[in-house]
Amino acid sequence: MMRWRTFLQATLPWRAALAALALACGGDALVWTDPITLADAAGDARLVVDDHGHATLVLDTLIGVVPMRGERVCAQSVRASRQQDTTVVAAWWMVRDDSSAVLLASVSSDGGATWQPPVRVDTVDVSTAGCGRPPPSIAVSAGFVHVAYSMRGPEGAGVFYAHSMTLGRSFEPPRAILYGDRLTEVAISADEGIVGIAYQDPSGRNPQIGLAISREWGHIFPDRVRGSTGIGTAAMPSVAVTGRRIAVSWLQRSRGDESASRATRIVRVGRLS
Repeated sequence: MMRWRTFLQATLPWRAALAALALACGGDALVWTDPITLADAAGDARLVVDDHGHATLVLDTLIGVVPMRGERVCAQSVRASRQQDTTVVAAWWMVRDDSSAVLLASVSSDGGATWQPPVRVDTVDVSTAGCGRPPPSIAVSAGFVHVAYSMRGPEGAGVFYAHSMTLGRSFEPPRAILYGDRLTEVAISADEGIVGIAYQDPSGRNPQIGLAISREWGHIFPDRVRGSTGIGTAAMPSVAVTGRRIAVSWLQRSRGDESASRATRIVRVGRLS
């Protein structure tokens, strides 16, 4: 873990520059449809996309899953995903005495009735945000568990990713997706080998939604593109992957207007080239 973190810190300047360049240029990884407006929904909905590129919001039946209790558990940060059988995997933040946090995950083989002892996904957070931090996002596909999250590590704040090839029983060392100035909202989705991470840009004064794409089961993320359109400010990203289709959704506000009641949920769908 320490050698990997040291490598990330040493390569931070050029990695940040390359990520910014890819986001600015838009990339050639996806061919996008025109953006459309979605009927907005509360936090009990998730984005899905079908083989024909039709994106919708559906009820998330795993809202309210509680794999672990205790005063240090950030209950509002729990996010869960279901394998094709009854297996459920959840991830959440647990705070330390100094208000930094540990990212944990656990597996339930009976649909959430009972849970295995939690395992550590990432332990190097140094922020003092306590439970006032964005929740992680989790996706399960073909036995792989993918977790995206925002935290402040020793090398800086940003968006990070970790995955498990053992259905959540152990996790590979985390890696940085993007560094920035602040903690930010993230979302992740996967369909077999294709993984998409949508995130609100952690830098800049007019936030937009970026998208990191892996075609190698999350082992590498060479494709970085802008997910939102650049109009207004974009927040609260969602992402859905089905085959080679990737849908990205966000709340769009007019510049200078932070009212969530006047925000519009936008979605557009890309097809991997």
